[in-house]
Amino acid sequence: MKTFTISAAVALLAALAHAAPAPTATPSATITFAAAAASYTKVFPLDGSVQPINNDLSVDHITCPAHVDCTFRGIDGSVTRCDSITVSTTVVVAPPQAQVSGTCSAI
Repeated sequence: MKTFTISAAVALLAALAHAAPAPTATPSATITFAAAAASYTKVFPLDGSVQPINNDLSVDHITCPAHVDCTFRGIDGSVTRCDSITVSTTVVVAPPQAQVSGTCSAI
């Protein structure tokens, strides 16, 4: 009886180990925010979730890699969209301002 119980427990643990899906990483994109004399980067998940941006730099350009569609919101109300299918894209933020949030999706 003990042997059966131990064998059943081992079989159950083995089955559970094989049944658990491997964790998958969320695809992401590195976005560059630039001003005249400085810049910074931030990684955004490509799941459409709104991500806060905590940097006071007054940005005048945003660069996105290919295959992403991103929208950024500025502290003074600007909405800047950066999207490209084939090449990285740099867009102008007008008027220049700190960005407060952004969202990105894969295209």
